[in-house]
Amino acid sequence: MLSDVLLSGHWPQDLSILRAEIRGNHRVKSRLFMLRYIPPNSVGAELGVFTGLLSSHLAKHQNAARVTFVDPWWVEFGDYYPDWGVYTDFGRIRTRAAHAASERRVLQHRMPNRFIEVASSCDWLAAQADESLDWVYLDTTHSYEGTKRELALLERKLRRGGLILGDDWYEEGHQHYGVSIAVNEFVKNSDFTIVFCGVRVQWILRNSKN
Repeated sequence: MLSDVLLSGHWPQDLSILRAEIRGNHRVKSRLFMLRYIPPNSVGAELGVFTGLLSSHLAKHQNAARVTFVDPWWVEFGDYYPDWGVYTDFGRIRTRAAHAASERRVLQHRMPNRFIEVASSCDWLAAQADESLDWVYLDTTHSYEGTKRELALLERKLRRGGLILGDDWYEEGHQHYGVSIAVNEFVKNSDFTIVFCGVRVQWILRNSKN
């Protein structure tokens, strides 16, 4: 949507990205309420960046002392994204162009300790020290198996009281329904509790370990 592009502070030069962002509904404005849950002086990460529409807002958030923006880009998808309809301009968006747009949107605010890493979410999480993160925003595979693997890693990487914020909380019958299944299973078998789920398709878990 045009409003999402304008709010990002950067008008992409790549025409395929611009077409995709204007035609698709990336729901950025409706997700911004999630930023109020980011605790002061915190260390966090956005897993799943794409073109950085939401990243631009996370990057300038004053409560975040350090944020790493993680996406596999060309490592997973090669030179071009698959044809996911208008979301990838029918397979015409170049992964390196998406990375460049994200980099511009993150670094434009000149906030310290903003980093961009090209890696899969699981590889990046596995490389982090245990209990080193205060929060993570999860918007990656949109699948049951992928979310399940990420949550298993996050159980060790989040500090006590840490938050997992996520996208794609859908009901049965939706193609991304697997996310909510994985989250519900994880809560039953961990020390994490649900803060809320389903508000504007968002969800939050808190590490309640004593």
